[in-house]
Amino acid sequence: MARFEEGRSISCPPLFEGEAYSQWSNVMKYFIQAQDFELWDIIEEGYIEAPKKKKKQRSENDTKAKLNSRAMHILLCGLNEEVSKKVSTCKRAKEMWEKLERLYGKEEKKDGAPSCANLLSSSKVDGVLALDEPEVSSNSCDSNSYSFEELQDAFDELFLEFETMNSKFKKMISKLECENDFLLKTKLDFENQNEILENDLEISKSSNCVLEKENLDLKVKLESLTKEKEIISNNSSCHIMAKCSHCHYHGHSLHICPIKKRKSYRIRQVWVPKGTRDIVVNVNGSKAIWIPKSM
Repeated sequence: MARFEEGRSISCPPLFEGEAYSQWSNVMKYFIQAQDFELWDIIEEGYIEAPKKKKKQRSENDTKAKLNSRAMHILLCGLNEEVSKKVSTCKRAKEMWEKLERLYGKEEKKDGAPSCANLLSSSKVDGVLALDEPEVSSNSCDSNSYSFEELQDAFDELFLEFETMNSKFKKMISKLECENDFLLKTKLDFENQNEILENDLEISKSSNCVLEKENLDLKVKLESLTKEKEIISNNSSCHIMAKCSHCHYHGHSLHICPIKKRKSYRIRQVWVPKGTRDIVVNVNGSKAIWIPKSM
């Protein structure tokens, strides 16, 4: 019976030693997705810290930071010392993945198997895809011919790139649709607020007209009162310097004194002949005196 060797560990990521980057990147992608799909989203899209004003935003930032640190830890565990030194300064998992792609993905395309664009643009591939050309014998193959496995690998790379681009564009379309719905809602809110403000403006204009009319009426009354005041001041200028003998204030006489009128008690007095009463009052004065009225 055939014996099978032990495979890779499920819990340990694949190790990258600087060669076969495309194969390692595919295996690493599936390994990270098996751990958590959100980890791969963080590597592909990255994250931006929102302003920490509300509790919800703080919690979202914390969860994204935890996912970023987990993704970076998995990537560093899958690299040897030489490769990890080149990537250890990165602060985001997306930045680390893109740096690995720049360092090792391009070198592999130059030195290793041909890229998809070179394969499709080469004359030999055109000869394979063409239907009208005759069959090429094995003896006529030169050093520039490609095997079926190389073509299959190139097709797989192209298909993976297409899938990644398609998923990115789908996410972008969904985000744009959500933003469009939000903008439509805000537009409706602004239109309703605009209508309310227009109604308030009309009401304020009408009230302003009423207040202007009242202001004009008050101005006319004030002018008439000032004229009357001038007339009264001109006519009663002789009475201004009059002095009351009761309260000793200027401006009025004794018979119109307000202090005298405000007294709560009044004594009614009558004239009587002198000598009819025992009380002697004003001996050297007139023959009659003021006395209280008998009860």
